[in-house]
Amino acid sequence: MLNLENSTVLGTGATSYGVQLGGATLSSTGSTISGGQDGLQIVTDSTGVNASTVTLNSTRVTGGTGSAIVLGSSGSAGTAANINVLAGSELIGGNGTLLQATNRSTANLKVDASNVSGNVIADTGSTVALLMQNAASLDGNLQNVTQVNLDTRSTLNGNVLAVAGTGATVSLDNGSVINGNVEDVFSLSLNNGSSMTGDVTTDTNGSVQLDNGSVLTGQINNSGNLNINNAAQWVMTADSNAQRLALNGGVVQMGTNEQFQQLNVGDLSGNGTFVMGTDLGNGNTDFLNVTGNASGQHQLQISATGTNPVTAEAVKVGNIASGDASFSLGNRETVDAGTFVYRLAKEGQGLYLNPDKETVSTSANTALALAGSARSVLNAEMAMLSDQLGDRSMSVRPEASMRTMNDSSVKNLSNSVWVRTYGNQYNVDNAYGDGYTQNQTGITGGADTTVDLGGRLWVLGGFVGTSHTKMDLKYGSSATVDSLNAGVYGSTFDVESGVFVNVMAKINQFDNKAKVTMSDGTRTKGDYKALGASGSVALGKHIRLKNDYFVEPQVQLSTGVTQSDKYRLDNGLEVKSDTMRSVQGKVGVKGGRVIILDNGSLVEPSLMTAVNHEFVKSNEVKINDDSFDDDRASSSIEYGAGLKWTPAQRNWQVSGQVGGSKGTTVSQDWSGSLRVSYFF
Repeated sequence: MLNLENSTVLGTGATSYGVQLGGATLSSTGSTISGGQDGLQIVTDSTGVNASTVTLNSTRVTGGTGSAIVLGSSGSAGTAANINVLAGSELIGGNGTLLQATNRSTANLKVDASNVSGNVIADTGSTVALLMQNAASLDGNLQNVTQVNLDTRSTLNGNVLAVAGTGATVSLDNGSVINGNVEDVFSLSLNNGSSMTGDVTTDTNGSVQLDNGSVLTGQINNSGNLNINNAAQWVMTADSNAQRLALNGGVVQMGTNEQFQQLNVGDLSGNGTFVMGTDLGNGNTDFLNVTGNASGQHQLQISATGTNPVTAEAVKVGNIASGDASFSLGNRETVDAGTFVYRLAKEGQGLYLNPDKETVSTSANTALALAGSARSVLNAEMAMLSDQLGDRSMSVRPEASMRTMNDSSVKNLSNSVWVRTYGNQYNVDNAYGDGYTQNQTGITGGADTTVDLGGRLWVLGGFVGTSHTKMDLKYGSSATVDSLNAGVYGSTFDVESGVFVNVMAKINQFDNKAKVTMSDGTRTKGDYKALGASGSVALGKHIRLKNDYFVEPQVQLSTGVTQSDKYRLDNGLEVKSDTMRSVQGKVGVKGGRVIILDNGSLVEPSLMTAVNHEFVKSNEVKINDDSFDDDRASSSIEYGAGLKWTPAQRNWQVSGQVGGSKGTTVSQDWSGSLRVSYFF
């Protein structure tokens, strides 16, 4: 037994060694062992039955012109050794070999928490078993090594080159890694988040097993049994084949839209997913070829695209010779291909993607939603401003406060500043998709004054505002519209007849953004800006009833326009929207009561209902080479309630409204606003 601590052992001759063992034990800590030829020679003991044991702790072993460690160098057969490379030890061979086993030698090599470089070679008739653990690493090839085990985040940067028919096995566990090829092994196993990047060739009846989130990236050939389980993944890099493929929650990722590949399988079983690259525009695709029996339930995840196919023909993506296996596209049921989609169908032995011109893609659905969003945004802003005009014109009506206000108080209310917050939700049922919800929140502020024009009091003012609208679309896609607006308004009221007129005009800048989740889960986006203008005029009559009740029938005409624009999504989808136009007419009535409280303040509850109709039918949207008529012409019934409070001092006011509408294509699930005004 040889113990070295913080020592140096040096062989100086050209064929020298640092240490030679024969059926002995070496324990080295913090030391250096080097020789002119080999660092450490392990030879057969005199009886030929005793194995040597080597334990290296923080030790460097260097071979000058030969190997770091060599077994059987004496020429006698049957050398055996257990070698432990621990705690940051190093093995350096001048010939690039860290361990060589010759003359039918047997070595068990363990590398633990150490980083070593060089090849491990077992000559014909010799065997080497390698165990790496605790983040150990080895940079080099393994030649004829019969057993390789990597554990606890260990890494091999090199090839495993076995001899066919020797039953060599390779196993990776607990996040271990191989960067290199594995050739002629009987079995390869990756488990618990391990990974390998390289090609695999097994014996004719060999096996490959991927389990528990492990990933193999490379080509597999000649595998008798290929098992991919529990979210493990095989990423193909070239055409591959397997006699039997079993999937149990595993994934096979085939080629890409730039490199198409074919997987040939004898028998297919289990339940798994095939991720396939498919250029639907040109009809090129990955291909699944099952020549034997197929069973189980499998999903095909097909690459989506934003460009239109150049042909309307079906695309064949697989051939299934026999069996009762089912294939689907998963929860999406369709594949996005430009404007429209494809659907999967089995016809005879073939698996085909057939075009469906009745269903738009998620990208097209998002583009159509954005094209129609301006109308709803303008409507919501218009409704909010109409409420504001009604409230403001009421504040200059002497009879509005019934017995408490007089002409002098009107003068005191000649100017005002106000701010109003609002929110709403629209539910849109369009003809080309699954519909969507549209939520808007905003804030607007303004100021006005009361002037005498031709003997009639007019409220004239201006405002600025901003709003944010979000559309929630199918499959996680969304779109947003940020609106900046500014405008002017006027209102007048005839005291004797009760007739009032409210007018408003404004301009908008829209910042539109689309974020699309396509059928294969990939994301694409696009954005554009547009200008808009809108206006309205309302004519009504304030009718006083007994006990301070009132009703206000009115009609309103409003119009809006948003400029056309052309934009492109990242996936190649091109969108050109025609100028959006809207002309709407509304007939409604509002009723309520002015209640005077004991402290002199006023409370005014009210209810309203109206019928609104959109007259413009045609708003064309062109997506790629396909045209759509975004027809939103329909009628809707509007309803709402409000409450206004004016304190006794009459210098400020608070009001709120809630409501909604029901239409054939567009409904407002709810709306609400809150206003605060200050008079001076």
